[in-house]
Amino acid sequence: MSRVTAHLGILAGLQSEARCLSGLGHAIALSGARLDGAHRAAESLIAGGATHLLSFGLAGGLDPALAPGTLLLPAHLLTGDGQSRAVDGAWHARACTRLAPLRPIDQALFGTDEAIATVAAKTALFARTGAVAVDMESHVLAQAAAHLPLLIVRVVADGAETALPPAALVGIRPDGSSDLPAVLRSILRHPSQIPALLRLGRAAARAEATLRQAVRLGGRSGFALEP
Repeated sequence: MSRVTAHLGILAGLQSEARCLSGLGHAIALSGARLDGAHRAAESLIAGGATHLLSFGLAGGLDPALAPGTLLLPAHLLTGDGQSRAVDGAWHARACTRLAPLRPIDQALFGTDEAIATVAAKTALFARTGAVAVDMESHVLAQAAAHLPLLIVRVVADGAETALPPAALVGIRPDGSSDLPAVLRSILRHPSQIPALLRLGRAAARAEATLRQAVRLGGRSGFALEP
């Protein structure tokens, strides 16, 4: 019997995240950091014949011990309905070995339908679930294809003690690109957010640098997709 060729489908939120993977030939779909967009993107990957699924991109930190730029390779995904989904064990082990120079954290990630924007909300979620970080795509991907192997590669962008300023919540278009006019309108309404927005931008740049390092180490192989 011939071996079935693995076909990797990757779900990310932003065009900036997808650019880290450019030129590798993997199928990529973007959510635009929206729940409906995540569902459509996950469905498109499955319809396109993906045999293995990867959630890739930035995450919000919940554990105060994790600084922006920390690589996450969670072994489990937790959801709001109290469910826990393990990623593919063998793939995860190979990815941890491949990305070992970046010292990945393998503790649980939480999947949420909406942004966790305040420090108080992050603190409460960490206390309730024990998850070290949160994102808005991984749980959608896991639910859409529970029968397919799943891996999660994420990097902390906003730390647990960082609140998301208003401009950060309106500054993404449905196609995952930056909506600069929306950001500028938000800044004009709330100019006091500028320092926080600049800090967040620096943290996001650090996180994307880690994403690019991870891709250099393992992206071409699908993060050690196959032995």
